[in-house]
Amino acid sequence: MKRLLTLAIALGGAFAAPVLAAPDDASAAADAVGADSDRMQREQFDLRSRMAKTHPNELWRLYGSQAAARGAWDDAFRHFRRAARYADKYSQHRLSLMYWYGLGAPQDCSLAYAWADLAAERQYPQFAILREKMWQALGEAERERALREGGALYDEYGDRAAKPRFERALARSKREITGSRTGDVGQLQVMTPGPARLFEPGAIDLTAMYHDWRFDSARYWAAEDVVWRDGNVEVGPAQTAPRTN
Repeated sequence: MKRLLTLAIALGGAFAAPVLAAPDDASAAADAVGADSDRMQREQFDLRSRMAKTHPNELWRLYGSQAAARGAWDDAFRHFRRAARYADKYSQHRLSLMYWYGLGAPQDCSLAYAWADLAAERQYPQFAILREKMWQALGEAERERALREGGALYDEYGDRAAKPRFERALARSKREITGSRTGDVGQLQVMTPGPARLFEPGAIDLTAMYHDWRFDSARYWAAEDVVWRDGNVEVGPAQTAPRTN
């Protein structure tokens, strides 16, 4: 339970329902692409950024969420794309929505589907449902192009390429936090200044974020699988996004 709670914190509560709408103005598009978890207090952001320091997928995802909350969609797109390189399925999902609605990138429904397909690689229900909605909304030519675009994306961002990239980054982080060439975290205690009203006596204990399981990629992915597969899914009607020329 503690392991899943820790990962849920790292995910930032990002369990947005996969609603695919057809907004007719910029503010409606922003509502469709944004997520409640993007909005956070400064103290929340500081805590989560400290927790994510050793995991680039979590850190760049967090920066993407922060940028999205400001409406800085170009920055959000760039940050989510960096997180996506480390096998971050949620960030790949957000990129698919940004392409679908044309926020942070030119509107491109074929690329939106290609990213949605990538996000659904592990068959997480939220992402698989959104992928199927997008497929139903595409025309035949768009579907053919989506399949062509998807091959190149999988070569760089699919689990086969992205998980080893994440594991290399994780190994570097592990060496840096211990100062050990063997990368043994051991019984390291990690404390960082924080508001006394949250954690007594005036410090935030980040020890949980350095637990062994977070530095074991197999256990990390297994925990993430449980978190995403046990999330609640609400399905809305599929609608076609407006095209831009």
